[in-house]
Amino acid sequence: MAAALAFFSCSRNTIYSHYEPVDVNGWERGDTLYYHITTLRDSGNFSTQLGLRLTSTYPYQEVSLIMEQQLLPAGTMTMDTLNIKLADQEGNLNGIGLSMLDYTIPLSDILLSYSDTLNVSIRHNMRREMLPGITNIGITLEKQDH
Repeated sequence: MAAALAFFSCSRNTIYSHYEPVDVNGWERGDTLYYHITTLRDSGNFSTQLGLRLTSTYPYQEVSLIMEQQLLPAGTMTMDTLNIKLADQEGNLNGIGLSMLDYTIPLSDILLSYSDTLNVSIRHNMRREMLPGITNIGITLEKQDH
């Protein structure tokens, strides 16, 4: 009962949360993940988070991602390179979980208006063409309390 109460109290401001699967055998450099966030029912500031899930077969201590955001109807576009540290100095992955590690990376806040559409695309920016071990990438938007 306490777990259910905690879940509902934390998620009541969540207006969007979606994960896209990645082929665990290898995420190709040209494979871009897309998120289409539409029909907002409210205006204001929204916090944005990137969710990352991977297995222990991921071979690096960090990951570099390119994220593009297009806000419509304004037509504004932003592009960020996200360099995310996944392991400690000894190389131990520090995500939450046992067989699959989960990371939540806070991103910059965004101001959205009623009925705005936000299109987000994410691709990896690593030297390796096929990046093994990443299973899912997600985006979450939460309405900030006033």
